[in-house]
Amino acid sequence: MHTILVSNDDGVKGPGLRPLVKELSKIAKVYVIVPKHQMSGTGHGITLAKYKKTEKIEKDFYAIKGGTPADCVKYGLYSFLKNKVDLVVSGINTCPNLGQDVIYSGTVGAAREGALKGIPSLAVSAAEMYAQDYEHSAAAVREIAAKILKRKKCFKNICLNINIPRNYKGIKVVPLGLRAYDENVETVTDKKGNFSYKLSGRFVSGGKNKGTDIDMIEQGYISVTPLILDQTDFSLIKKGSVEFGG
Repeated sequence: MHTILVSNDDGVKGPGLRPLVKELSKIAKVYVIVPKHQMSGTGHGITLAKYKKTEKIEKDFYAIKGGTPADCVKYGLYSFLKNKVDLVVSGINTCPNLGQDVIYSGTVGAAREGALKGIPSLAVSAAEMYAQDYEHSAAAVREIAAKILKRKKCFKNICLNINIPRNYKGIKVVPLGLRAYDENVETVTDKKGNFSYKLSGRFVSGGKNKGTDIDMIEQGYISVTPLILDQTDFSLIKKGSVEFGG
């Protein structure tokens, strides 16, 4: 039987976690290692030179206190389940991760950590803000995961970023789009004159996104974007493309 490691960035109480585990348990042995609390927006951050306490929630289900999503996958791959994981699945996130969201997303960070280890990995998000229903998404993930497990060697070192809308029409494999936000920093001052800052903002526009993940979600399709680990821009390495003095 295959083994799937499940993590997320929404923590133990993430509403998409239990439906995901329930569906994946139909096709594999599932182990869950997640942050104890909410860790959205932590990207691929990891904890160095600090011990993190582990809490056993139930059989094959653990929470890492203060751990990042990537920490959880590292602990799973290097300690809990050494060389025994066939697939890493992160999610189901409560909001979409589209376009450049993948840079900031803890959901994607956890899945990318699996890909770094050479294990096929899925980062799964609901394609709506603060989704309430995850059963349809979990069922879709089970079907995708089953296909990946049959062709593991083809997906080595690949992280699939997946966004699932309600009543989806099908699946489209597409590139990332570009999301734009009206971000701003709120500032408050305490009685001693010390400043506190908070990043805030809302989604404004997807920009020019025909044929991208954003476009497909708007059309009612599941978007699947293969993310590779090498971020090198080879076009700028071509002879004569970039010069730096000398």
